[in-house]
Amino acid sequence: IPPKKGRSHVLRIIRELIEFEPKSKKTNFAEALKFLSNVMKKKAIVFVLSDFISEDYQHTLKIASGRHDMTGIRVYDRHEEAIPNLGIVQMQDEETGELMLVNTASKTVRNNYAQYYRDKVNYFKESFTKSGAGTIDCRVDESYVKKLLGYFKRRG
Repeated sequence: IPPKKGRSHVLRIIRELIEFEPKSKKTNFAEALKFLSNVMKKKAIVFVLSDFISEDYQHTLKIASGRHDMTGIRVYDRHEEAIPNLGIVQMQDEETGELMLVNTASKTVRNNYAQYYRDKVNYFKESFTKSGAGTIDCRVDESYVKKLLGYFKRRG
């Protein structure tokens, strides 16, 4: 969607997001950043909304941030931070569709997942910081308006 101003353009963006049918469930953030760098030749203000669970985007983010004013908005649910002890649970990988049984009663499983999650969050923050880009953490049950206002106040 080309950049434009006005209420009707904002509504178009929202409509496009709602109606979007992905070709794949796989996440490839690095490819999206490459596309951005190739398509947007003029400097732009770019907000990226994601859970940022994927990795290997640090290099392409650095290139895109060199051209554009980038801000990563990490959207997450507090329930994603840890797996509760529910015994053996069938889980599905959203990207591959693979089903697996997970023993959530295992403290090792829960600790490994919590560490995995922390590592992904740290990768997001380090990648954006090293690239000179801003970050915002938005929990789905909190006001995003306060987060955005705080971010813009800090930026001055």
